[in-house]
Amino acid sequence: MTTTTRIPTIISYQMSLSLASFYKYLNGSLFFLSLIATLLPLASPYSNVTLSSLGGNLEVMVYLPHAVKPSEATYYMASRFDHGSMIGSITSKNEKTGAKHLLFGSKNWRQPHNSGWPESGIGLASEFGVGDDGPLCQYRCGWDGVNDVTNGVLGYEDAKNGEPFLKIGVGALIKGSCPSCDSTDNYRFNSPYEFAELPQWKVFTSSSSIVSMEHEARVRNYGYRLHKDIVLDGNVLAVTSVLTNLGDTAFSTAWYSHNFFTCDGIPVRDGYSLDMDIQGDKGKLYEEPGVIGSWAVPLRTFANIREFKDHVTVDVARPLNGDTRIKAEFVKDDASKGAFTLHGCTTSLRSELPDVINNRIPMYAYNLYLEKGTFSPEPQILLHLQPGQSTSWTQRLVIENEDEGIKGLPLLGKSVARTDDGSENVWKLIAAAVIMVGAVLSLHVRQRVSARDNDNGRRREDYSTVPDVA
Repeated sequence: MTTTTRIPTIISYQMSLSLASFYKYLNGSLFFLSLIATLLPLASPYSNVTLSSLGGNLEVMVYLPHAVKPSEATYYMASRFDHGSMIGSITSKNEKTGAKHLLFGSKNWRQPHNSGWPESGIGLASEFGVGDDGPLCQYRCGWDGVNDVTNGVLGYEDAKNGEPFLKIGVGALIKGSCPSCDSTDNYRFNSPYEFAELPQWKVFTSSSSIVSMEHEARVRNYGYRLHKDIVLDGNVLAVTSVLTNLGDTAFSTAWYSHNFFTCDGIPVRDGYSLDMDIQGDKGKLYEEPGVIGSWAVPLRTFANIREFKDHVTVDVARPLNGDTRIKAEFVKDDASKGAFTLHGCTTSLRSELPDVINNRIPMYAYNLYLEKGTFSPEPQILLHLQPGQSTSWTQRLVIENEDEGIKGLPLLGKSVARTDDGSENVWKLIAAAVIMVGAVLSLHVRQRVSARDNDNGRRREDYSTVPDVA
C-alpha cells in the first residue's frame, strides 16, 4: 500500500502546552496523573508503525513523518534530523526471565516533548551533516580534515535571506528564518528554521517486520531523494538508506545516527557501559574541545575508561546530574569501522556499519556524547555524490539479552515489564482506560494544534541547546 501525503503544518510548542494544560485540568489528581503517565507509552499519541519479530518478544516502534496519518500527531517535525529516522522505542522480552526492557525510550530526553524543536529526536535519529554551525565544515573537519564537506545543506550559499535551501532528510527551509540567525548568514545546525515548503513522504508498509519510506526535495539546481528500508528480522534491526543526488552539482556530506540510548527510563548512571572498536593502545585516545569551551566536563569525571588493543570500554561510574554534558572526539583510527556495543538493563545492543566494514564507505569521525538523558556513540561516515549518483549504507543493530548480574542495570523484579516511563506493565490489566485516556488526549491535542502559535514552535524557555559542536 502506498500513501502520498501533503504535510499541512508544523506541530509546535503547543503540543507541550496542551499536555500541560490537560494535566492542570485534572486538578492535581496524583493517581490519575500517574495512570496517564503509565498508559501513554502503551498507546502512543504519535503516528507510528510497530515492527514485531520473535513471536512478539521484540518490538520496534517507528515514528512516521508528518501527516502520513493525518488524524494523528507527529513525533518530529523540525529542521535538524532526518524525518524518516525516528526509530524509537525498542521493547525486548527475555524468554528465560519474562522481563521486558525498553531501549531508546523518550522519558529522559528534552521533556516536555516539542515536535517542532530541532533537538527533539528519539532513538536512531540521524543527521546529514557534521553537527556544527556553518554550511561547510571549516574547523576540525573529521579525521582527514576535508573542509569541503557540506553540513547536510544544499544551495545555502547561493540563497539570499528569505530564499529556500535544502537540508537533506528535512526538506526546503528558509535562509535567515532561525531565531539565532544573524547578519553573518551563518547556518545554525541546531536552531529551528521555517519551512519554505512542507516535505512530502511516501510510506510503504509491506509486513509487520518491514516499513519503507521515501522523500525528495528540489530547490533551483539542487535536489536529493532519500529512500529508507527498515527491516526487523529475528533480533536484527537493519536500517538501509539510499541517497540520490537530483541536482547539477556534486556534494559531500557527513552522516551519523545520534543513538539516543537509555534503557527502562533510567537516566544515565553507573550500570551503563559501552564497547567501541577504537584501538586503545595508540597513545592519545580522544580530545574534548567542549571542556576548553566550558560547556562540557571531562569524560573521566563520570566514567572509567579501559583501553585494550582492539577496543575501548567506557563504564559510567556515577549518575550524571541534570546539567552535565560530555563530548569526546576520538582521534583517527584507521582500524575502526564505527562499531560499538551498548550495555544496560541486562540487554546489549551491537551496532555495525557493514558498508564501512567492507571499505565501500569511509569513516568521517567518531564521537561520544553523554547527558543525563542519553549515552550516545556517534560514528560518522562520509558520503560523496556526483549529479545523478546514488549511494546506500546500512546501520545494523543486534539486540540480545545478557545474563543477569554480569552487565547492565539491575532488574527491578523478574516479572516486571517496563514501559516508556519506567512503570510496571500491570497497567495493561486496565487496557480499556488506555482507549479512554488516549481519545481524550488526542482530541485535546488536535484542538490545541489547530490554533497555531505565532512563533511557529520556536519557544525555547524550557530547552537548552545540545552543544554537539566542535
